[in-house]
Amino acid sequence: MIKDGMKTMKPSVKIGSLLLAVVMILSAVFVSGCSLNKEWSYKTSDKELSIGVYIYALDVAYSQAETYAKKLDDYDSTKDSWLDMEITDDDGNTKVAKDWIKEQAETMCLSFLVVDQQLDKEGASVDEATMQSADDQAETYWNVGQYAQYGYVMPMKDDLEPFGISLESFKYCTTEYSTKQSALFNALYGKGGSKEVSDSELTKYFTENYVDYKYLPVNLYTSSADESGKSVNTALSDDDAKKITDELDGYADAINKSDMKFEGAVEKYMDKNSIDTDPSKSSIEALEKFSAGDELKEAVEKLDGGKATTIKVGSGDSAIYYLIYKNDIKDTAVTYFDDASQKSSVLSAMKQDEFNDYIKDLTKDLDYDANTGVIDSYNPKMFFKAVEPTTSASTTTADE
Repeated sequence: MIKDGMKTMKPSVKIGSLLLAVVMILSAVFVSGCSLNKEWSYKTSDKELSIGVYIYALDVAYSQAETYAKKLDDYDSTKDSWLDMEITDDDGNTKVAKDWIKEQAETMCLSFLVVDQQLDKEGASVDEATMQSADDQAETYWNVGQYAQYGYVMPMKDDLEPFGISLESFKYCTTEYSTKQSALFNALYGKGGSKEVSDSELTKYFTENYVDYKYLPVNLYTSSADESGKSVNTALSDDDAKKITDELDGYADAINKSDMKFEGAVEKYMDKNSIDTDPSKSSIEALEKFSAGDELKEAVEKLDGGKATTIKVGSGDSAIYYLIYKNDIKDTAVTYFDDASQKSSVLSAMKQDEFNDYIKDLTKDLDYDANTGVIDSYNPKMFFKAVEPTTSASTTTADE
């Protein structure tokens, strides 16, 4: 149930002129988007969110809405008129952009409250060391940005503080929330949780949705540099290409007859072609997130466990011939979950969508108060920055 937030009360005594001036200054700063007080935005009986949390959520929603707006034919980066246009999000919902932003920001804030509430309900918590690590990461992002390790120092505080978002609000919305979400997820679906996933259920999901494969790629072209230093590919002659395809076909045949293992085939290829570094690749991943390309995916799907095949991808000076091997996923599952991080990753893939829906449904039934007067004073247009079009300098000829 949504209730109106703070009510404005008339003072019972006159305010001195100096105090009144201070109040007017602070009010002007607040309306501009840089709140100097600790106004709340949303709250339950147990938790109160600062206005900075709402502003951050509004900013995140604004950025997402703009990605949808950019798909519109009449989107113009030099004007904020797109905020009054209808956008369609990834779920197929269509709404005027500024209204969508406000709605999403509220949903985000309610999600914060729900996660805090459900952690208490499940009797779960985040240990001090883990939360401190999350806070340290947030402070790094705040002070130097996400890419400082690559030499790009872009403090997030430079973008967020002008809108009234504090470090504490930033921490709460980002690394702390992510950490608490993970704790709640594990409390629900982990051992002893109210929605516990058994090892047998997890193994069944893994064997039905994951693949364990390896491949050896061999180029059917050579590469060299031209006079300018640019790399140029040249397709192999038919005879040279056939030598490679015959070699890899032979390995596949030997593997399928159990005369050779994939690793043995790779070693033999390396010895025969004087190669020092192992060129083969391997991966265990969800089939729907297959990373080696559609053509290899199709070939892997057709393979039985413990079998190999070959496939040519591309043509001419870009052709590559692959020796592909697929492990029996049931054999992989026997030891795969001995690694806790791998088990956690598969559990997340299995239940993440359900978890997101769970949080979303709880926000609909949450009993909370909204400080509507304060919330409504923030317009998504506050985040708009016009992108000026680039124009080439015109040349003029002076009269002589």
